[in-house]
Amino acid sequence: MKTIGSDLFRGIEMAPASKAQIVHVVDVDDCLTRKPDNFDNTDMTKDKFFDASRDFPSNQAMVELVEMLHSFNDAIAIATARPVERLPETFEWLQRHNIPFDLLLLSTEGDTSSVTKQAMIQYLQDNYRMVGTLFDDSPANIQGAALQGVDAIQLNTNNEYWDKHPEQTFAYGL
Repeated sequence: MKTIGSDLFRGIEMAPASKAQIVHVVDVDDCLTRKPDNFDNTDMTKDKFFDASRDFPSNQAMVELVEMLHSFNDAIAIATARPVERLPETFEWLQRHNIPFDLLLLSTEGDTSSVTKQAMIQYLQDNYRMVGTLFDDSPANIQGAALQGVDAIQLNTNNEYWDKHPEQTFAYGL
């Protein structure tokens, strides 16, 4: 296990990066996690939501997709806006739910989520053959991936939150 990062993110590398591999980027909250029925986070702080999500079940469809991509020998980067202080609990949650991953990247909270995800994507572009797809629930992160030339799929699992708390997208490093 190797520690990696920049001013905008920190994380751990479980397997060495390879220029022969494609890497896919997957968000944690509202992508790999599944909120309980009738759970409303629109008025919660991000910290309270992250606290609550410790006990959320996994989104089985996303887990199966990650397992399939990993079985093709593609790398999996878990990239989240969770603050880096939550690395141990995020790592434990991924392990508890048997989710395969090669990197775990968390925000240093130095900038907006979309800028941080773009910095993560640039790091991955430098260290892998290519970034395949970003899977995320944030419209700003989807737009940020497009700015980096990366395909993205938005999961419509948290639309009420993003409608109430929109984030602007700024180009990072271009």
